[in-house]
Order: sequence, then C-alpha cells, then structure tokens
Amino acid sequence: MQFWCSASNNAWTWTWKAYPGVWLFVVLIAAGAWQWNRSAAARSGIASGPIHPFLILGLVTLWLALDWPVGALGAGYLASIHMLQFLLIALVAPPLLLRGLSAQAVAGGNGTSRVGTLLRRLVEPPLAAIVFNIVVLITHLPTVVDALMPSQLGSMLIDVLWLAAGIIFWWPVLFPELSRKRFPPPLRMLYIMVGLMFSPIMFGLAGFLAYSDTPMYGLYELAPPLPGLSSKDDHQTAGALMSVGGAFIAFIAISVIFFKWSRTEA
Repeated sequence: MQFWCSASNNAWTWTWKAYPGVWLFVVLIAAGAWQWNRSAAARSGIASGPIHPFLILGLVTLWLALDWPVGALGAGYLASIHMLQFLLIALVAPPLLLRGLSAQAVAGGNGTSRVGTLLRRLVEPPLAAIVFNIVVLITHLPTVVDALMPSQLGSMLIDVLWLAAGIIFWWPVLFPELSRKRFPPPLRMLYIMVGLMFSPIMFGLAGFLAYSDTPMYGLYELAPPLPGLSSKDDHQTAGALMSVGGAFIAFIAISVIFFKWSRTEA
C-alpha cells in the first residue's frame, strides 16, 4: 500500500488502489477549516454555522484530483492528467476552500504576529500573482518533475505547492477588503488576466508542451504506455489543457467579478 500517488514502472491497470496519505491530507484540511471557523465564531460570540457547501465542494475536488485513478494516472502515466491535476488543485479547489471560510475566520487570520504579517504581504497583489507563477514554473520544469514524481514525498511536495500557490493567488481576489491598498473589481479582473489568462509562464509552458517535437518530460515519455494515446499526443493534450483550461477558469472568475460589480453599480 502506498501513502501517496507517485510514478512507477508498473503497467497501468484499473484495479483500485488505496492511498491513505491522500485521505489523511483531505481530512486534515477539512478539520483545520472547521476548527478555524468554529474558533472564529467563538471569539466573535456567535454560534458556529454548518459546514459551507463550497468547502465541501473544494474538499471533493481536491480528493478527486489526488486520489485514484486521477492521482495515480497523473503521477506517472499521463502528462495530460498531471495537467488536469494542476488545474483542479491550483485553480479550482483553492477558491472553493477559501469561500468555505466564514467572514470571522478570514478576518481572524489577518493577525499582527510576524507570521501573520509575512502572510499578509505574501497575498498582496501583485506579489501573490508573481509567487503563483514562480511556483507554476518551478513545478513544471522537466528536471523537477522527472526528479520528484517517482518519489511519494516528491509527488506530494508538488501537489502541496500547487495548493498553497493557488490559495495565495486567489486570496486577494476573494478577500479584497483585507488588502492594504484598495483593490476594486477592475483591478481584480486585470490581476486575473495578467496573472493567469495572459501569463507568459502559463502560455510558455503550454506552448512548449503543445508544439515541441519531442516530449518535455522523460517521466511520461518513458512511462508504461496506455492504449490509443502516444506520448506526443499526451503532451500536446497537456499543453492544450493548460492554455484553454487556465483561460476558461480565469474567464469564469472575471465574469463573476464583473456581474457582481455591475449589480453594485446599478
């Protein structure tokens, strides 16, 4: 039994495998968010509400991306599924998890300790977008992917970095009132476009994956083949997912901000 999904040289089978590390990770995040909301409600002198549906949806998204079969396929068989994991872990799950936090919990996280001060600066735009794109670049470098994915701890490190980077990126978008400088809707939309939709790092990586004559990642090029999909087609699909998927998620976020803004201005 493996703790976390990682690459192996074994031929792929659809036999279910248990990954208890993934289950524990998701449970710890759920328990941490629930306790954070509960403690914040107690400090505010109000009753703690039920678990927010967005929090449940975020946890389910994270679990689906990390557990079998998506986690196992992405860890060592298909670069396209690895890219799907990135989209789910870094761009879909974080805003859902953050929306699952209560207003009291979010305000309580804006502490005055040294750690709190550092975290507040880290989630300030445009630094948050820069940090996100640096993490995206590092975790998609062929040398890093090929070196870390065969190890359970290395594979887990990449997944955790994606989740942390996603939380950093989406925090100022979801909680603009906590920013030290004014961050109105037009700036939030511009932040998403520059940091995600038109990111040179995202587009550069997508281009290399989609148009390179040779696959970027030796790990996936040399992985046990799956019927009906060549390594080159797999890498091209990964590039398309990064480009189109990232732009689609950014478009949805921008649309939500725009329509909320238009209602307040009406």
